[in-house]
Amino acid sequence: MEFPRLPSRDTNGQTVVLPDDLEGEQTLLLISFDHRQQSLVGSWRGFANELTETYNHFGYYELVVLGGRSGMMPPVAGGGMSPDMARSRPHDNALVARVDKTALQRRLGLLGEGNIYALLIEDGQIVRQAAGVLTPETADALEKLLKQWREVHSGWTDASNVGPTTGDSALDS
Repeated sequence: MEFPRLPSRDTNGQTVVLPDDLEGEQTLLLISFDHRQQSLVGSWRGFANELTETYNHFGYYELVVLGGRSGMMPPVAGGGMSPDMARSRPHDNALVARVDKTALQRRLGLLGEGNIYALLIEDGQIVRQAAGVLTPETADALEKLLKQWREVHSGWTDASNVGPTTGDSALDS
């Protein structure tokens, strides 16, 4: 499923258009619909930071979607996040979008705003998604996907599970 072009703002008030401006060939986008859901988003934050340090092709962002059915919200002075939101979200990968929440949820196939959602995006396409807090199973599955992507795109494979070499390879010493 294609992720729709979605204008948002970073903590400095700069416009970021999703998915075009996302860094990383594989990007995790954590979507919440209320600043009170930050504890749920926080369950992903440490793991996502570890993954960005391990996989140089990976990036992650936290997107807070604000707005009612009309999508109209009063502008924030300076164009950035509200002072309360900026204080609770001091990191560089925090984004906010003011759109029609219902329309966005419908477009992405999300089941309402009572939960948070994690979307893995590649080349503008949503390739995997999960709802709720990070679980060990979800963490393992995400890391496996990142590892597989790296192996496919690097030309090298993980040899830790391969048996002993026979001496027939030019790389054997």
